Parts: sequence; C-alpha cells; structure tokens
Amino acid sequence: MEAAAALDGDETISFHALRPLIGAEVAADTSTGHVEGTLLSCTTRSAWIVVGDVDHVVALPQLLAIHRR
Repeated sequence: MEAAAALDGDETISFHALRPLIGAEVAADTSTGHVEGTLLSCTTRSAWIVVGDVDHVVALPQLLAIHRR
C-alpha cells in the first residue's frame, strides 16, 4: 500500500506516513472535500498542499485519505 490510504474509524494519517510524499503531486480527501496538488510540507499537526496559487493547510485529523497522483 502507498504511504497513506483511506482510513476507517478513529485512525488518522501520521506525519511519518506523509513524509515520503513531500514534493509529490497528491490527491487528498479531507473532511471538507477533495484536493489535488503538491504536498509541500507536513508537521505532526498538519499537511500543506498547494493547488496553483492557493494554499491548503489541512489538520491531520481532517485528512481522510491521500495518495500520489
């Protein structure tokens, strides 16, 4: 399985699972919708995805699924 995948229940995607995706084009499902862009950075609390000129900072508990495009 890739670095992170769809999760069930109370599981969350970890910082360590996201690190290999930094710099990659990703598709992410969040609690507020779908985002496709470049994962620029992540911390233990959030992921920073850029789509064109728009920055999306997603709290890790709100990140439901992410994979390389």
